[in-house]
Amino acid sequence: MRVLIAIMAVLFIVSCQPSKPLTPQDAFNTLKAAYSGNDMQKVAELLSTNSKKRIQSVITHIQSMNAAQIAAVAKYYEVPVESLKTMNIPQYLLLQRKIAALRGDDVLLTAINQPISQVTIAHAKATVLLYNGMSLLFVKEGPYWYFEYE
Repeated sequence: MRVLIAIMAVLFIVSCQPSKPLTPQDAFNTLKAAYSGNDMQKVAELLSTNSKKRIQSVITHIQSMNAAQIAAVAKYYEVPVESLKTMNIPQYLLLQRKIAALRGDDVLLTAINQPISQVTIAHAKATVLLYNGMSLLFVKEGPYWYFEYE
């Protein structure tokens, strides 16, 4: 009896944990909630492997700059120099969001605030078309869908 209760408790705990997106619509909705809530850690978890590689490449490039270049970038974007030297993917996404807000052109925020008009899936890629004509690309890696950050 105790074993049965223990198994049921484990199943309940596992079933209550949030899972990764199983559809492009789920991925879009999760992205919308995370980005709107400024949860860049969650946004980073929703990124495709290729997106993470591209972002990490940019971060590596920034971190390989000389001290004067890093200081100039930090001054321009009004961030501490040390934050650029230790930047990770969620921090990069936060910086990109800050830059977009300063410029008044947060394209991703505009996109996620639109309802989905249509979803087209071809092989392991899905295009989520939004009512304003914008589209977002999601890719399937294993059983889950991830956002292709461009």
